[in-house]
Amino acid sequence: MLKVLTRGFLNTAAMSALVVVSGVVATDSTVLSAEIGKTAREYLDRAGVERGICVLIAAEPADLAIEMARQGELILYVQLSDDAQITKTRRAADAAGWLGTRIYIEKGEWSRIHLANNLADAVVAANEVVAEVKATKAELLRVVRPLGKVVLGDRTLTKPYPDKADDWTHAYHGPDNNPQSTDELARAPYITQFLAEPYYVPFPVVTVTSKGRIFKAFGHVGYKERDWPWVNKLVAFNGYNGTVLWKRSLEEGFNIHRNTMVATPEVLYLADTKVCKALDPATGEIMEEILAPPDATGSVWKWMAIVDGILYALVGEEEFRDQTVRGNRTAGGWPWRPMTAGYDRDDYAWGFGRTLFAMDLDTKRVLWKRIEGQKIDGRAIAMKGGRIYYYCHPNFLACLDSQGGKVVWRNNDSKLIEAIGPHEKAQTARLGFASTAYMKCSDEAIYFAGPQRPRLVAASTKDGRFLWQLPHGNYQLVLRDEGLYAMGRTGPSRLVHPLTGEIQTYLNCVRGNCTRVTGTVDSVFCRGHDHAGTLRLTVPDHQPRRIAMMRPDCHDGVIAAGGLVHWGP
Repeated sequence: MLKVLTRGFLNTAAMSALVVVSGVVATDSTVLSAEIGKTAREYLDRAGVERGICVLIAAEPADLAIEMARQGELILYVQLSDDAQITKTRRAADAAGWLGTRIYIEKGEWSRIHLANNLADAVVAANEVVAEVKATKAELLRVVRPLGKVVLGDRTLTKPYPDKADDWTHAYHGPDNNPQSTDELARAPYITQFLAEPYYVPFPVVTVTSKGRIFKAFGHVGYKERDWPWVNKLVAFNGYNGTVLWKRSLEEGFNIHRNTMVATPEVLYLADTKVCKALDPATGEIMEEILAPPDATGSVWKWMAIVDGILYALVGEEEFRDQTVRGNRTAGGWPWRPMTAGYDRDDYAWGFGRTLFAMDLDTKRVLWKRIEGQKIDGRAIAMKGGRIYYYCHPNFLACLDSQGGKVVWRNNDSKLIEAIGPHEKAQTARLGFASTAYMKCSDEAIYFAGPQRPRLVAASTKDGRFLWQLPHGNYQLVLRDEGLYAMGRTGPSRLVHPLTGEIQTYLNCVRGNCTRVTGTVDSVFCRGHDHAGTLRLTVPDHQPRRIAMMRPDCHDGVIAAGGLVHWGP
């Protein structure tokens, strides 16, 4: 996983160690060790972290650094200006087996900590050096991540979370499925923030974020042995330094590539074939389980969104359970044919349901419920401005009022249905995955495009009437103030007027294969053509630029959140 924004580098792959301590006879040294242990525990408790990176500022830090490492899973970064103390501390850390893995010692004055902005989870200045610390409060807060703590003598400071940072709370950023971040801080120029494992994972992948935590659901298809540890796993990462915070197993046989995971600062919601689990985002532990209404047409969760404390969801009948793959492939990439029994089917197997409902998350009271006669496609639900838009293929496009669940309009006009057209199979490198959502919305229009669509189509949010269409549907869309960016792989990329379909600009670039296109405040990102790293289309000059070192993954693309721009494994 690679993140970019600020200067500095620290390898965060080694995050834990097993320590065995045998019993000893009490001596002056053991009494001293007990005191150091007590001090270390106090600092750790005040810092509020057990994993990640902690900066330790102390006059003689060797014993304290070792004890803080022993009591938790932190990486300790120690900075000293005295050569004798540097040598002593390095020798002690080396003897403990942690030099360069759990404890790093570097030379430098305390007036400037040699780490990137927002990298450390905590800074601890030992009591005896507080008066000597030349670094200002601002310098200590610079290196600590948002919501991280600075322990400065008897004071504990918490770095505020930036107002202009955004979260990627749903699989496609928000319930409207428009993968456009509003993060004002994640902008060019980009400088490497950190590199951290894993580098390779199984597919599919779904990512959401909240307040500096990144939650990644890794799916059931691991073609190579390096993928096996991550198959069917939900993993939480620290978004500022890549630390693995926790990991838990996902339900076997449930294809996670859908909108059934939502992140909030207090709760991570994750749904499967039976329940929606409310997880503690700090630990991954289940806080409660939410059931669909008992009279719903099935218990399998197909789609969900959370807006202003209300959970909206689509549930339905049992669906095809794909096999888990743990393969031994050694060739590059993976086979698109055959893939798995579920992905290889001619009829798409996942995400269809007939019961939509809304639930108050505080009281768990069902506010409304609607059961349709035809199956709603979970890939074609989008929500914005108090309305839910959904498509029952090939029957109708509909709109509900999200407050009361009443039908605002339903459109089965043949011109619209014919324009949307039949489902195509997808499942090729140039097209992408059939499980990709193919409907997005703004306040004024609903858009159909994606790897399984024959045409790019727009309909009005006022009444569902057909607005316009363009030939070829394999576009990845991003809605911005400048217009509708339609990034093509098998057709030309273009900037389109969102209400008329008029071509405003032909863009001098082609997206690279299946990777999702996403937007930031100053860019549109996708994979570079012919696998050439990342393509960054700058806004507003529409110049394609290449970021050669990183290639975005197939399912998420480049995600901006928390003030950083994230490349996943």
